[in-house]
Amino acid sequence: MTPNSLSWTDFDKVDIRTGTIIAVEPFPKARKPAYKLTIDFGELGIKRSSAQLTALYQPDTLLGKQVVAVVNFPPKQIATFMSECLVLGAVADDGTVTLLQTDRLTENGQRIG
Repeated sequence: MTPNSLSWTDFDKVDIRTGTIIAVEPFPKARKPAYKLTIDFGELGIKRSSAQLTALYQPDTLLGKQVVAVVNFPPKQIATFMSECLVLGAVADDGTVTLLQTDRLTENGQRIG
């Protein structure tokens, strides 16, 4: 096992779910260009997130898009906004984020494992 290895027990603590973006707003007060996202996680409810997606995505292309997010981090204050989940993406060396998505549409709130 390498020093940074996780156990299965550690991984099981991370609650990763699918959700659908139902609202997108610009977030000019963020340090790095970002959007404020409102995401429907089905039975888990609605959560908000700040996401640095402005390089590859326009607000109208994000609306209705299903995403994958960690939903059990504590809320985090980002400028004047409280982020309640972490939307997952692949981060390039230049900081550009490409969203992670399921291959097919899933039910909102479905657990990733």
